[in-house]
Amino acid sequence: MQEILKCLVTDISYLDPFEGIRFRGFTIPEVLEKLPKAPNGEMPYVEGFFFFLLTGDIPSKEDVEEVAAEFKKDLQHFKVCV
Repeated sequence: MQEILKCLVTDISYLDPFEGIRFRGFTIPEVLEKLPKAPNGEMPYVEGFFFFLLTGDIPSKEDVEEVAAEFKKDLQHFKVCV
């Protein structure tokens, strides 16, 4: 019996020779404008960009907080040696 390989094909970025990189159809300046930022911050949260790349949706502040909580929870499994 033949095995079936489960996989996913996706295209989350595109390099336009005139506009530069597009993520999920948005240019970098558009992404930076749309994603949630920290109060008085200029750059979006990393967790928001991660959410955006995975889902294709612009995250809410609550989405960003949820991803940050998951990251923090997962980091508890690792020890940092300095």
